[in-house]
Amino acid sequence: MSRLNLYKNHLQELVDSYPFLLDIQNDQMQVGTRIVALVRKSGIITDISITTLKFSYAGEQYSASLLDLFTVTERNLSAPLAQLDHLKAALTNAVDFIFVD
Repeated sequence: MSRLNLYKNHLQELVDSYPFLLDIQNDQMQVGTRIVALVRKSGIITDISITTLKFSYAGEQYSASLLDLFTVTERNLSAPLAQLDHLKAALTNAVDFIFVD
């Protein structure tokens, strides 16, 4: 199971375009880094819906693109802002679309 925790993005070179990071890595993989999807406000760029997780947070609409994956060290993640378990099925479908024929 993935964590699906939403974090504030503290990476200065990306924070303007992607204010949040969504942790999608399985908890069984403990290596000191996390695989995250970059999260931006919805509507800024046309989203490819099948590979994009759309959700609301704090009254705003956001998109996490599974085509924009990134790894970060765990020490670059602060306390999670939200836990987005309700995205689990959509994440599975999007990853299946990308990697499985």
